[in-house]
Amino acid sequence: MPVYQYRARDAQGQLVSEVLAYEDEPSLRRYLRENNLFVLGISEIKRSVFRNPFQRGVGLQDLIIMTRQLRTMIHAGMPLFTGLETLAEQTPNPKLAEVLTEVARSVGHGVSISSAMAQYPRYFPPMLLTLIQAGEEGGRLPETLHEAARQLELLMEIRQKLISALVYPAFTFLATVGTVTAMLIWIVPVFAQIYQELNAPLPGITRMLIAISDMVVHSGWILLLALLAGLDALRRYYRTPKGRLRIDGMKIRIPLLGQLFLKSATANLTGSLAGLLRSGVGLLPGLQTAAQVCGNAVLAEAARTAAKNVSVGRRLSEELEASGQFPAMVIRMVAVAEDLGTLPEVLQEITASYNEEVEYTIRRIMALVEPVTVLCLGGVVGFVLVALYYPIFNMGNVFLSGA
Repeated sequence: MPVYQYRARDAQGQLVSEVLAYEDEPSLRRYLRENNLFVLGISEIKRSVFRNPFQRGVGLQDLIIMTRQLRTMIHAGMPLFTGLETLAEQTPNPKLAEVLTEVARSVGHGVSISSAMAQYPRYFPPMLLTLIQAGEEGGRLPETLHEAARQLELLMEIRQKLISALVYPAFTFLATVGTVTAMLIWIVPVFAQIYQELNAPLPGITRMLIAISDMVVHSGWILLLALLAGLDALRRYYRTPKGRLRIDGMKIRIPLLGQLFLKSATANLTGSLAGLLRSGVGLLPGLQTAAQVCGNAVLAEAARTAAKNVSVGRRLSEELEASGQFPAMVIRMVAVAEDLGTLPEVLQEITASYNEEVEYTIRRIMALVEPVTVLCLGGVVGFVLVALYYPIFNMGNVFLSGA
């Protein structure tokens, strides 16, 4: 999705500048007008076309260390330019060092750090940019850097939990596919040759297995290329706004795993929004930024729609309920928080609760996945072995008929 930096004035005449990922420039202009912003200018932030496939990227761990170290240096009284130069010199990640050097150069020429970092949207997520911008405007950069590090750690923790729940099923599936493919390529043809020489009558299950083996042996490359082409087409479709919305909607409806995807995305959304609100970011830009980092297009669309309607006086809790994507507990807690003025604190409570539910869901998945995958692996391999050896069980009849 393209990334844009816009400058606008709000209803009070205040200058507003932010970095947003949006479908296209006309849609972004329409969104800004609907939120009573007078657009002064929009520029697309171009991303690098040429990438070194062997060069290490910038991960969340790199950003967490960078943010914490920059906060420490600024809090100790070090000038921002010097702090950025120091980070560029000592970071072990060469790509991050290169980017920080350019950011430091821009800051040295009078550009704000948020604007300088916004030129590299592939390395600095929107939440980090929004928090840094809020810290600059409010004179609380060390505090917002500390909050940014906390939110990045939360995102990394949720992502690691999600990956840990999916690694074992994925590994078992690949092991099953590899085992069956090896049997189809090397073992089944040997048995097929033996049965052909014996002119033995074969049951339907064995004939089907031999036919599948012949197809894999003689047309395997075509099947592999078709599979890769299908996966690439799916990846390209997922990169479109419509495709991402549809596939993410399907993901959260998968039995058991769907709850894991939904709860982790909800925790991302509420945790990010809580951190942004605590740092002085307004509810509307906070919802927009949190939508970009939640990790699910369905929830992101719900958050963006909520932001649009909240800007014309609707309550956030009403919009969450209207979206149909949030449970009653979240809606009621947000409604109470709006009445009491404790929205950041309540959102953080919701995040902690969903983190615990994510851990519980992962334990349930692991408890179910292990026996199910073993049964599936055993069932598939057992099917192949039965199909191969079934004619041998009737070999006596073959010899008698031959006699």
